[in-house]
Amino acid sequence: MALGRRGCHPPRLGARPGGPAVAEIWPSDRMRQFTSILSLLILACVTGCTRTYISTGAPGVPSPDGDKRFCLTAHGAYGHAYTDRTKKLLDVWIGHGPYTNEVTLFSHRYKFAGADLWAHVQWISTNEVVMHVYDYPDGVSRYDAGKTGASSNHIATLTFHLDPKSGRFVEK
Repeated sequence: MALGRRGCHPPRLGARPGGPAVAEIWPSDRMRQFTSILSLLILACVTGCTRTYISTGAPGVPSPDGDKRFCLTAHGAYGHAYTDRTKKLLDVWIGHGPYTNEVTLFSHRYKFAGADLWAHVQWISTNEVVMHVYDYPDGVSRYDAGKTGASSNHIATLTFHLDPKSGRFVEK
C-alpha cells in the first residue's frame, strides 16, 4: 500500500492515482444488475402487477341434460380492485365431455366496462343458453349489495344456440 493513503484496502482497479481508496463489496457490474432487478421488483409492487379474476370453474353451469357446460371467467384490470369501474374481460367457453378430453363448442372473449361485473347464466334448452351481464355501482361488491340495498345495472344479454350444421354454438 502506498504511503499517505487512508484506509486499509488497496485502491480499486481504475481508481485515479492519489484519489481515495474505495472498498468494493461487489464488482460494479454485479451492483448494476442487482439495483436494476431491485428497481423492477419495487416498480412491480408499487404499480400493482396483478389482477383479479373470478370464474365458474371447470364444472361451469351444466346444461339440463348434463352433457354440455357453460364456463365463464371474468378478468379485472391490472392494478385495480375488481369493484373499480374499469374495462374487464369475460371469457365464455361452452363445451362437453370429461375434463381430460373436453370438446370446445364455443369460445370467445368479450370486453365490457363496469364495476363488480358478473353474469347470470340460464340454459333455455340443451341447445340454447342465455347470459345476462350486469354490474353494481363503482366500489360496491355484489356480496355487499344485498346489505346496502344497491341494485345491479344490466349491461348486456347474450344468447347462444347450437348450430345443427356445424355442431357448434353460435351467438345470436
